[in-house]
Amino acid sequence: MKDATSLALKCCVIVGIALATVGLMLSEYEYGDPIMWAGLLVLIASPFVGILATFAGLIAEKDKKWIIVATILIIVIVIGLVLSLLK
Repeated sequence: MKDATSLALKCCVIVGIALATVGLMLSEYEYGDPIMWAGLLVLIASPFVGILATFAGLIAEKDKKWIIVATILIIVIVIGLVLSLLK
C-alpha cells in the first residue's frame, strides 16, 4: 500500500512540475498559461490522488477501521470541492 501511495504522489509531482515548467517556458505564447495552470492543478490534486491510492490499498488489505477513516476524508474533500464550486 505504501508503495502505491508513494508512486501516485511521485507521479503527480513529476507531471505537475513538468506541466508547470513547460507552461512557464511557453508563457510568452497564448497557450502557455493554460498549461502552467494545469500543472498547478495537478500539484494541488496530488494529495487527493494519494488518498485514493491509499484507499484502494486499504480495501485490498480489508482494513475496515482505516477504510472508514479514508472514506470520511474523501467525503469531506468532495463536499468542500462541491461547495467551493457553488460559490
